[in-house]
Amino acid sequence: MKLGFSSLTGGPYVVSPSKSILGIISWIAWFGVLWFVALPRTDVLLARWNDHLKKVTVTIVVLLAFAGVSIAGIYIGLKTDIIKPDSFSDPIKSALAYFKTQPRYSDGAALTQQATENFIGGKNPYASSNIITAMETYDGLASDNNGPFVNLTPIQKGRFTEVFPYPSQEALTSLWEQSKSNPAAVPVELESRLSYPAGSFLISVPFVLAGMDNMQVVVGIFLVAAIVFGLWRVPRGSRLIFALAAAVSLELWITGLIGLEKRLVVFPFMVAGWLLIPKHPKLAMLLLGAGAAAYQTVWFLVPFATLYAYHLWGIKRAAVGLSLAVAAFAAFNLPFIIASPVLWFTSVMAPMIDPLYPLGVGLVSLTETGIVNIQSSAIFTVLEIAALAGGLWWYYKNGSKYPSTGLLLAILPVFFAWRSLGSYFFYFDIILLAAVLIEYRSRNITPAAIEARV
Repeated sequence: MKLGFSSLTGGPYVVSPSKSILGIISWIAWFGVLWFVALPRTDVLLARWNDHLKKVTVTIVVLLAFAGVSIAGIYIGLKTDIIKPDSFSDPIKSALAYFKTQPRYSDGAALTQQATENFIGGKNPYASSNIITAMETYDGLASDNNGPFVNLTPIQKGRFTEVFPYPSQEALTSLWEQSKSNPAAVPVELESRLSYPAGSFLISVPFVLAGMDNMQVVVGIFLVAAIVFGLWRVPRGSRLIFALAAAVSLELWITGLIGLEKRLVVFPFMVAGWLLIPKHPKLAMLLLGAGAAAYQTVWFLVPFATLYAYHLWGIKRAAVGLSLAVAAFAAFNLPFIIASPVLWFTSVMAPMIDPLYPLGVGLVSLTETGIVNIQSSAIFTVLEIAALAGGLWWYYKNGSKYPSTGLLLAILPVFFAWRSLGSYFFYFDIILLAAVLIEYRSRNITPAAIEARV
């Protein structure tokens, strides 16, 4: 479904009203399918079609594997100059030229890398954050080879005060070219705050000190670590299923690894944190706290993990686990909070405080593409909070019977957010698959067992 979204819309973001509708439908279908995957009853209901479903699955896996191998081969060929974009005509030439420049740094990735270097250099990363110098340092060469880089986060201030729903590419390019002439004076129209908790850059510090300053390699290490841990936790008889699913999750490898999705560094914390709750709740919550100390994506998962621990272990262990998660978060962030509490808060909460433009794959795409004229994030914030509160209440009442649904209820609020980037949804289906495979064996929901009961 996620790949279908990219196919329907032409990329990771929605760009037209018709594609907005198609995108919303594809994401609702994604949630719906995974919801049924999370319910044990679904295995019983579909048991009679197991043979047919296996054939469909094999077909999908083969097609995605072929696509993945082909894309990997093209990427390697471009990087080694075996494949030359100039040998083709447009639009293939332009597409290959752009693909060859990957990984490209987004503004968030550049600011995170800059923060790591600043911390090692003894500077406060939040006080030293500068989007102009960050992009020039980490993406300058790629943008010189492939035109001006405009993957920035504009703010509805200054010359953009009356612009809605989003500044044009020409306006952003013009602003960028002007900004480069005086990097010390970051224009008010660009987000330049380091808007992530301290773990986002502290996690990379040991790798940079070891001479591994290529962020793509670091992201790849954490991606593989998450998959290896998942393989270790799922039952032996289900490991091939999990390995194949991870291998053909092309959004992880293409948009995540090749496209340099910085949030993948919290993937192993999320996988381990959720899957360890039934056996080691304290360690699980500690790991989730460490993930939450890096990126806000994990913030939504922590309360559902706490309820999961409550259903399995009772209120005392759940409270201890939550305390450990908070302690892990504080261990990473407290030094920077003490150094400058206002600076830290305004930086980390910038996505909520600053007047950012609507952007994403969720309900906000209706505003982003002009289908509805809502110029305030307030209604989306209300919907997001309502989805979170409703999900927590439902999971509190029903989580003991349907534990894996907590993963979907944790990410559902983001679908209603003012900023709902597709990368926020990368991880949850893979974690859900591992959780369901574990539950599948523990509840003995195998075809043979179902047939015997019937």
